[in-house]
Amino acid sequence: MRKALLVPLAAFAVAFSTAASAEPQELSIPAQRTSTIEVSGSGSVQVKPDIAVIRIGVATEDANAESAVARNSASTAKVLSEIAAAGIEKTDLQTAQFSLYPQTQAASSSAKERGGTTIFRASNTVSVTVRKLERLAEILGKAVAAGSNQISGPDFIVSEPEKHLGEARRKAVEQALAKANTYAEAAGLKLGTVLSITEEGGASPVPVFRASYAKAQSVPVESGEETLSAQVRIVIELVKP
Repeated sequence: MRKALLVPLAAFAVAFSTAASAEPQELSIPAQRTSTIEVSGSGSVQVKPDIAVIRIGVATEDANAESAVARNSASTAKVLSEIAAAGIEKTDLQTAQFSLYPQTQAASSSAKERGGTTIFRASNTVSVTVRKLERLAEILGKAVAAGSNQISGPDFIVSEPEKHLGEARRKAVEQALAKANTYAEAAGLKLGTVLSITEEGGASPVPVFRASYAKAQSVPVESGEETLSAQVRIVIELVKP
């Protein structure tokens, strides 16, 4: 009995397998790979800065810490008053650093035997934003005349770089496309569709000094120019001519 049953079952399995194999099958065809080239380009524009930031400070020394701070505060207030009179708004003044620390000085042979004399040095530095560059030399001169003995800067800034970066970006793209076209022609191909454009980094101002001086109270100043730059990376399709 077992043998008689096995024959029909086997025949059914073969028939089912044949019918299944007769059904249409989907074939997976690999997508054709697109040839591309990736290049970078840069462009820049020169812009005259319209803002300057300077750090104006006063340092005082005294044998007493409180006296050092009091003298420093009075001197700093005088300097700030002169700066304000030159047209600087309070919103453009910001305390950058205040410090008070002891230091040892050996003023004489007897002081050396006692290990030196301790004095206190107080320092107050204010960051000043100058929005009218034609007044910069005057402000520096007034600060020195009022008692400032610590000055650093200026740092020149373009207040609205985005207004000028469009031209730099256009130049960057043009340079990248020209470079890609050279490579494509050398390989016997030509450029197709631009697949992506990525801007790298941001505006990078670099001072370019010019021989233009403004003078007030023997303080020479030159504003020069800022170089705003843009960098892009472009991926372009390559096609046969």
